[in-house]
Amino acid sequence: MRNLMPLFVAVAIVSRPALAGDVEKTVAQKDAWSARARMLEEKTRAVKDACGAQVTATFDKSSYAAFDPLVDRTEAPCRDVLNTLVALCASPAGKAGVAKVREVSCRFSSVGTKLTFEGHTLKVWIDPAKSSIEGLKKGSSSWKSALEELL
Repeated sequence: MRNLMPLFVAVAIVSRPALAGDVEKTVAQKDAWSARARMLEEKTRAVKDACGAQVTATFDKSSYAAFDPLVDRTEAPCRDVLNTLVALCASPAGKAGVAKVREVSCRFSSVGTKLTFEGHTLKVWIDPAKSSIEGLKKGSSSWKSALEELL
C-alpha cells in the first residue's frame, strides 16, 4: 500500500482541473472588465428594446487563464453576437428565436470560435487564435447564420 501512495498523489495532482488565472488583479484589468460590463448592459438594453426579450450577458471570467486588456480583444465577438440578436428581431421568426434566450455567456476558448445553446443560455466561445466562426454546417459561418442554426 505504501508503494501506491506516490502514484495516488501524482494522479490527484495531474487530474485536478486547471484553475482560472488571476484576471482581476491590476487596475487596468478591473477597469477593462468594468468597461465590458457597461458595454454588455448597453447591448442587452438594445436587445430588450428591439425584441422585448429580457436577456442578461456576462463574460465568464473563470474561463480566462490570463487577461491582458491591452492585447485581449475578446469583447468584440460578444458585442457582435448581441448586435446580431437585435438584427434577428427584424423578422417574426427571428424574434421568436431570440425569445428563447435568457442569458448570453461569453467565454474564452482554445478550441474554436462558436456558439452553443444550452437551456436558455447562449454560450459564445471566443478563440482569439481561431476567429473564424464555426457553424453547425461545414465551412465558415457568420454570427447571423450561426444564430439562425441554433435558435
